Amino acid sequence: MEAGFSVNDTDTPIAALKREILALCRRKGWGDARGVQNPQHVAMAMTVEMSELLEHFQWLNPPDVERLLAGDDPDRTALIAEEFADVMMYALQLADALNIDVTREVLRKIDIVDRRPPDPNAPKR
Repeated sequence: MEAGFSVNDTDTPIAALKREILALCRRKGWGDARGVQNPQHVAMAMTVEMSELLEHFQWLNPPDVERLLAGDDPDRTALIAEEFADVMMYALQLADALNIDVTREVLRKIDIVDRRPPDPNAPKR
């Protein structure tokens, strides 16, 4: 990674990740000269990657989930992390192509959800 920034969630700006992804796309010859791919194709590819992510959770029983949450299944966690990265890379490509400000939109959505009244009949999440 050519990043000129600290590589962790605390110190890495979203814009820096977008730049890294676009640079990868340019190196691979994906998309236009800037590295921007067709957003429709990106969204469709994202669903494929999401399915691959979900495969790692299919048929887990509650003790398996507890092991994941406790950090006691590093091999499965590594596989999940790799698929999660694929999903996020497509999401950030989509955001960049459509000029979506990720931070603004996530905070806006949090505000929308926060203002919804609680549903007393909703199952515990």
